Amino acid sequence: MIEKIALGLLGLAVGVLPTMVLLTTPVLAQSGVEEKGTQESLILAQAGAWANVTLRLEDLPPGFTAMPPAEIAALKEELSPEQLNVENVFAFTRPQRFQLIMGITTRLETAQQQAEFDELLGDPEKLKSLLAENLEQTNVPAQALNNINNIGDAAAGVSFQVDLGNLLGQLEILGLRRNQMGAFVFVLYPDGDRPLYPIAQVGRLLDRRIQEVRTGGN
Repeated sequence: MIEKIALGLLGLAVGVLPTMVLLTTPVLAQSGVEEKGTQESLILAQAGAWANVTLRLEDLPPGFTAMPPAEIAALKEELSPEQLNVENVFAFTRPQRFQLIMGITTRLETAQQQAEFDELLGDPEKLKSLLAENLEQTNVPAQALNNINNIGDAAAGVSFQVDLGNLLGQLEILGLRRNQMGAFVFVLYPDGDRPLYPIAQVGRLLDRRIQEVRTGGN
């Protein structure tokens, strides 16, 4: 059940990425700023540095387990036909006091791609409708996340109730961008409960690791 939910949510996220023009087709740099950003991304990508921008099992409280590496690799491979520059896919679950945490990071190599990403983040309702259009939602109004200040150059999030068949869940979605890296994070937990590891912490950790990569930190 948990793995099916994880795979389903990730499938939704993957499906919307082309809609947001996240590197579905390479865009030629049209300014010196874009060229500089692209060159920087290429250097970092060649060094494998962007691979450090992810959530790790040791970051989480006890009780979480990681999705098996083979399944993560298979999910990343599924992205290849879309020609997306997806750097990392991560997914963790906690069976007792259930919580699901998962995310995708992707490179935004041009100013145009970054602007399009930011435009989506400026409309949380659109973010919700795109990333959760196939989930069974309830009549409880969605709410914007209000604890995500000072995350990235741009960030937005939304929280809403979903019907998972045998239980009601609360799904939180956070999108963020820092420089050439964008990310989407999903946190799912039983409605009425509180997440053991809040989505804002995931966002801030990813943001910090992006900055560490850019400055050469560990």
